[in-house]
Amino acid sequence: MDKTKILALYLPQYYETNYNSDWWVQGYTEWTACKQAIPLFKGHYQPKVPLNNHYYDLSRKEEIQSQIEMAKKYGIDGFVIYQYYSCNESEYGDKNGIHGSMLLNKPTEIVRESPKLNIPFCMYWANHDWRKMWFGQNPKMLWPQYYGDEADWKEFFLYNLAYFKDNRYIKVNNKPVYFIFAAWHFKEIEKFMDCWNQWAKENGFDGIFFVKTEDAHTSDQLGQFDAVYRREPFYTFAKGFSKFDFVLRLLRTRTSKLLNRVLNKVGKGLIGYTCDYDKAWQSIITREDIGPLVIPGAFADWDNTARKRYNAQIIKGADPIKFRKYLKLLMDKCCEKQVPFIVINAWNEWAEGAYLEPDEKNAYAYLEAIENVQACRRMMG
Repeated sequence: MDKTKILALYLPQYYETNYNSDWWVQGYTEWTACKQAIPLFKGHYQPKVPLNNHYYDLSRKEEIQSQIEMAKKYGIDGFVIYQYYSCNESEYGDKNGIHGSMLLNKPTEIVRESPKLNIPFCMYWANHDWRKMWFGQNPKMLWPQYYGDEADWKEFFLYNLAYFKDNRYIKVNNKPVYFIFAAWHFKEIEKFMDCWNQWAKENGFDGIFFVKTEDAHTSDQLGQFDAVYRREPFYTFAKGFSKFDFVLRLLRTRTSKLLNRVLNKVGKGLIGYTCDYDKAWQSIITREDIGPLVIPGAFADWDNTARKRYNAQIIKGADPIKFRKYLKLLMDKCCEKQVPFIVINAWNEWAEGAYLEPDEKNAYAYLEAIENVQACRRMMG
């Protein structure tokens, strides 16, 4: 890795599945939530609409091909694709030779089976429960996260081995890169990593380059991980501000949730939490502890009212010009400190307002910002 790569988180959600139809409404995809969003205050940009109303379907290979071409054109060096696997006996999800089930795996398998879909990628295990928490509903368990035993870990490893052996798969020092969302949730995580490292070496690698997501639940210690990733803006919400700001955020969030139980019944409500765009980015670019083992996150915008209505978290003041300025400052620092990746949240998290894809408001402006940052880096050598 001779220079800092710009990667983007990738949500493989936008196609119909039997489980989302059963859990939500018939034909549900992320687009369903996006289309139902409404503005909650003056000047609030909702619903967020893809440019030319292009509500794509990720079960179609040509749509993925189009995304890859766009990403590469504007300077995205690769995708970090969410992976959903649980060792449970759920009636939902795909088996694919594993004990347990996988959700939203079809787009990633299309990439695996289609070498012409040529973009570097790696996997991000989103190891969390699925609950019916959106749209103010009670948090009913839909699909629990279980981990099983060593035999299950071996099946899961063998499933992923086909990806690891792919020339497109992102590697560091002959180690396939593998992000884990909630290491704190997996009590036997160190034993799991020992097994995967051993099996990786038996298959010609030097181990797995494990990346831990650092958040409010996670200690600052690296442990057996090769690196930590600060997924934004969540890391900044949790650890980027003063303790006073953190306490105020908790009080605001909890108070608004209680009041919204009443206010929502009459179509009113309080926004759960708002944060200034410049304040969040200043926190990101002024940190001095990033380096080869600390991977910073970045974000274009954030607004998850499509999922959580008034209980949302909203970044205010985002625009592509600011994004370009802050991303360039972060890139300059990362190149100096030999950081392997910057990981942007996200390529296509539309219901969270975290996307780089063109929309009706900004068109290609956020992608053009990345293109500009990459061009500046090339000019500087």
